[in-house]
Amino acid sequence: MHDDSHSPDCSCCLDHDSAHQGVLDALELMAGHPEASEDEIVQLLLERGYSPIAAQKLTVFVPSAFSWIVLKRLGVKHLPNHFIALDEAGQEVRVPVSGQHYFTAALTLAYDTFENGWSKILPRKTYERVAGRSAEMAAANQALYRGESLQGTALEPLRVLRLDARAMLE
Repeated sequence: MHDDSHSPDCSCCLDHDSAHQGVLDALELMAGHPEASEDEIVQLLLERGYSPIAAQKLTVFVPSAFSWIVLKRLGVKHLPNHFIALDEAGQEVRVPVSGQHYFTAALTLAYDTFENGWSKILPRKTYERVAGRSAEMAAANQALYRGESLQGTALEPLRVLRLDARAMLE
């Protein structure tokens, strides 16, 4: 239900189909512009009509969700149930993963892909490019490069610096 007091992509108004379409649009842009920075991806999403908050969320959450599946397969035992964002006072706020529709839509697509195989919508190369953009994969790759194992480890909550806590909770 959308009313004029909310943005169409706030958590209470964003439906699954719209979130899924946002994920597909982000995938297309990230795969089509592999060298693009996060800011450039945000700009491309803005040009497609996404709000600044939605563009920021898609840029952060799609790679993050895709990395979670890979990390589970590499032996990570525990995934967080929240992200960390800062409020206006600079205090950390726990933002539940379950309330981030772009994240959950991306996670669902990632799980479906791993269960059912690569597709025209999500080929392996696209998946790898997008997951590789995440902070989680960067940290995992550093650990693996040092010869460490991820078996039985716990993934710390992602610190979302691009959005403040209020924007994350909208």
